[in-house]
Amino acid sequence: MAHLSPKLGGMLPEVFRLELSESTGYAQDWHAHDCHMLLLPRQGGLLLSTESNANTLHVSRQGFSLVPADFAHSTQAAPGREKHLALYIDPRYIEHHARAAGYAELLGRTRLCGLWQGSEALESILHLHDQLARTHGTEAFQRQLPHLNHLLFEECARLIACQQPLPQVGESLDNARLVRDIQTYVREHLLDELDVDSIGYQFHLSRRHLTRLFKSFAGETLVDFTNRTRVETAARLISSTSLSILEVSLAVGLDSPSYLARLFKRYLGLAPRDLRKPH
Repeated sequence: MAHLSPKLGGMLPEVFRLELSESTGYAQDWHAHDCHMLLLPRQGGLLLSTESNANTLHVSRQGFSLVPADFAHSTQAAPGREKHLALYIDPRYIEHHARAAGYAELLGRTRLCGLWQGSEALESILHLHDQLARTHGTEAFQRQLPHLNHLLFEECARLIACQQPLPQVGESLDNARLVRDIQTYVREHLLDELDVDSIGYQFHLSRRHLTRLFKSFAGETLVDFTNRTRVETAARLISSTSLSILEVSLAVGLDSPSYLARLFKRYLGLAPRDLRKPH
């Protein structure tokens, strides 16, 4: 029997609860919730297994999944760092909303786990959530959160009611492992040539297939992952050693401190020298 993980029990009159997960190696063993859950990846992807599907489903940032109340499931991050939102919803509120909005298909489609394509409106709401979380203080953001939760739910409910669910064809776990191996190779060979063609040669993959496969499972391009890995490694070296910025650049496979500075600005929003602790 799957472990029951209560999310809304004893929290009435709240009908929503939003949780953010951001980690590397995220995994949750088989469990169920006392409410419905919308699973919305923001970075990377999630591998979702459910009691109704023998295949593992890949939930990417381009879509979302709904897992009904008391529905056994397990989740695991696709290769690399992941970030996702989970919106928990009181099942009674879904019934109320289906009647109020006239969504005849909503109740039937929320009785089973499914995948749905996202929309520009949904992406805009998620972007607004991310922006407010970054720019507002905790107290101010918490005041806005109930409104954001309603917007998220209403757009997802509209998409579920008006679209057919996506075909539940499981992604190959072999591909997930392959992408994980590629990421490990990049981390361990920062001093080597790491363009798409070179990595494709190492793993016997065409440029086109490698590009599509990596983006599908990792949620970012191979170039972005490589550059971000170099930046994150350089940031650790700058913060924890006395190496010069030039030496740090060379240590992560870049021969130009100015190019490292541009990558820092793009991925971290600051300059390398900003991480150097004053003596």
